[in-house]
Amino acid sequence: MLPYSVDIYWLTIVIKSIVAIACISLLLPNVDAIQCWQCNSAIDKFCEDVPSGPMEEPEQLHDCYKKMYKECVAEDEKHNYTFCRKQVQTIDKETRIIRACGFIKASQDCYWTKNPPASTLVCQCEGDGCNRSPRVSYHHWIWLPIVLSLVLQSIFYH
Repeated sequence: MLPYSVDIYWLTIVIKSIVAIACISLLLPNVDAIQCWQCNSAIDKFCEDVPSGPMEEPEQLHDCYKKMYKECVAEDEKHNYTFCRKQVQTIDKETRIIRACGFIKASQDCYWTKNPPASTLVCQCEGDGCNRSPRVSYHHWIWLPIVLSLVLQSIFYH
C-alpha cells in the first residue's frame, strides 16, 4: 500500500488534469453540423412534400421521411457542406424536386437556369431542415467532472 501522501499527490494530478481538459474544451469553438433533406422525387415521391416547420424532434418523423433527413457528410476534403439546397427541375413537362447539401454558394439565394428543354429553380438556405443546423455544442454534463473534482479536492484538503 502506498503512503497517504502519494495517493493525495496522484489524486491531485488527476483532478487538475480533468479540470484543465474541461477548461480547454470549453474554449474550443462549436462545430456546425448541418442536416438537410436529401432526396430526389424521381426516386422517392415523398421528396415532393417534406414536412415543414422546425426540426427540433426529427426522430418523430414518419419512417418515410426519416431516411431523407440526415447530416451532410463530405465525401472528401473538397466538399465542406455548409448549407442546404432545393432544386425544382422541369424537363419536357416533367417536374422533379431535388433536395441536397451544398458546398459552393451562389451569389443569390434563388436563381433560375434555363437550357431548353430543361429549366431549374435553385434555392439555397442555411440551417437544418430549411431544408435547418443543430449546434453541436458542449452539454451541461461537461460540468460534472469539474464540480466532482472540486468537491473531491475540498474533501481531501479541508
